[in-house]
Amino acid sequence: MSAPSTHPSIGPSRPGGRERRLRPPRALMVVGPRIVLATAALVLGVALLLDPPGLSFPTWFVLITGTSIVLGEVMPSLAVSRHAAPISTAAAVALAMTPAVTPGGFASAARVIAILGVFFLASQVIAWLLGRPVQLGPAAARFLGAAATTVACRGISTQDRGTLLQWAWGGDLSSPATATLLLLCALLGWLVERTAQVLVQVGSREVGAPGAQRALLLDSVTSGAVAASGPLIAVSYPVLGLVALPLYVLPVTLVLLSQRRYLAVQRAQGEALVVLSRIPAIAAGGRPGHPQRVADLSVEVGRRLGLTERSLHSVERAALLHDIGQVGLEVPLEHGMTIDASPQSLETVIESSRRIARTALDTPGLEEVLAAVHEPYRQQLEIGRELPVEARIIKVVNAYDDLTEGAHGQRVVHLALERLHLGLGYEYDPEVVEALDEVVSQG
Repeated sequence: MSAPSTHPSIGPSRPGGRERRLRPPRALMVVGPRIVLATAALVLGVALLLDPPGLSFPTWFVLITGTSIVLGEVMPSLAVSRHAAPISTAAAVALAMTPAVTPGGFASAARVIAILGVFFLASQVIAWLLGRPVQLGPAAARFLGAAATTVACRGISTQDRGTLLQWAWGGDLSSPATATLLLLCALLGWLVERTAQVLVQVGSREVGAPGAQRALLLDSVTSGAVAASGPLIAVSYPVLGLVALPLYVLPVTLVLLSQRRYLAVQRAQGEALVVLSRIPAIAAGGRPGHPQRVADLSVEVGRRLGLTERSLHSVERAALLHDIGQVGLEVPLEHGMTIDASPQSLETVIESSRRIARTALDTPGLEEVLAAVHEPYRQQLEIGRELPVEARIIKVVNAYDDLTEGAHGQRVVHLALERLHLGLGYEYDPEVVEALDEVVSQG
């Protein structure tokens, strides 16, 4: 997990660290995936009507690319996430650009789109037969991206030169010019695929969740880099033949496996933090579920304040561990609540948090945040000590959960907010309390 290098201010005077929360319309959340599926079905249906693949034996290149598409969609180890499947994307783009679909001449755009649609559809059927999750939305988005590339390469023709592929492979263009034009076609398909994937993610309510924007960026970069390999395969095919596809797909596979290993390490770190967050409840008399509630609500408050995705990640991580220092207390706090703890107990908690963060967690920035969680806001006003924004958020949310203990009744919430308002400017950051008020008021 990455640690923030700076702590952006949440005051109005420093808007540079702000990030507006993505709030898609409710109607779009309902119809977004349906639009993608309906469009994919329409495109495939039209392609099958205009130029069906037929029963003739396809070329070996088609079989190899089709197998790569199916494997890339079905095998979890060949996918970064369900919104990015590099192997199937690279194979689909290569098939769209390489004039080796039929034994004689250049195949039409409709014929290639129909073949791509059959392979993508077959991958979902095979996944269902194998008992694996069927991902029609993401697969349909990738199919639409490949279809857009196919139309750009094969579906637009001029009277003199024919389609782009006929022009490129007719000998009138140099290899760099051919690769550039094909790369632009791949870019068009990438834009279509990314747009469709966003619609799918909106429907699954993934947009706006913690880490969603970072995951979307990772998927986009991966898909863009892989789509660029399609023109390389197409340009190399006349020279290398069938070896062109595995030659370029193999490096993609190795990078993909490395990326998956990195993501697995990140997931393991996240799971370790969750386990550590439960230690105070077991060893120091804390309340089960308190760290997770504080983490979830702190992220919402941070998002309301306009924190960047990087800072929200830091907030969530520190909130899970904000009570870890209680294991250093000789006499546990009653129910693990720090809101009314004595200054001596808080000093012990702060020092224990520092020691644990420094020696056991080895995560830059976390020690400073955990130590400042229990510091009163007046220190920033009176002595000019800059308290990290993550700590100011967690302090307010922790106090709120201490007062409500996870209850959501209107009277309980009202009394908790009233108690927090009594400490405005002295114990708690007024902006954070106001943001918390807005979040809990909206349910």
